[in-house]
Amino acid sequence: MRGSVRTDPMSAHRPGHRRSMCYWVNRDRSNGYRNASSGFTLIEVLLVLSMLAISLSLTAPPFKDRIEDLRSASAMRHLASLFALARHEALIRQRPVIVCALTAEQKCHRNWTANSNIAVFIDQNNDRRLDNSDQVLKELRWPLKGGEISWRASLARNYLQFESNGGTWQNGTLYYCPSSLDARKARALVISHSGRNYKTVDSNGDGIREDRSGRNLRC
Repeated sequence: MRGSVRTDPMSAHRPGHRRSMCYWVNRDRSNGYRNASSGFTLIEVLLVLSMLAISLSLTAPPFKDRIEDLRSASAMRHLASLFALARHEALIRQRPVIVCALTAEQKCHRNWTANSNIAVFIDQNNDRRLDNSDQVLKELRWPLKGGEISWRASLARNYLQFESNGGTWQNGTLYYCPSSLDARKARALVISHSGRNYKTVDSNGDGIREDRSGRNLRC
């Protein structure tokens, strides 16, 4: 028939033809086994590692920014709760209560670093330092490992004193600056004459919070 392929029925019985068929079958099988069991090549591994490194480099800055945001928010929460406690104790005890960061000599100072102890105490002898005769209401180690808190108040006092009515005559501001000195991550806590505190906000939308005078926070 035209167009059909004629095969020799005896060719399958020829020794040379059988060896040729076995060779091609075995080669196809061996290739199949090799492809099924083979792993990644070195080039493929390097390509995957390169793509992973690029992805991590793109996501690392936002992740770092998020960590600093959380640290700043944590600093403000700790400070706000500490001042609320001091004001409450002054009202309940009807005695002046002091809040300050302490040096190794138990004196009040301005910089609330990671090496500072923060004390809330009743200053029995009005010497503005923590003595054995003073009653300590709360003392703790500054919880943050990075960044710095500085206290700036009227009359250049390095402590904050709440009076028996809950107010204070030395209103001031506590500033937090992250270790990166990025002003966008800076925070501030303002203490009013009434003894209440409030956090600063970014009112003009430029990404930096303002102090009580409307000026951008700086580190």
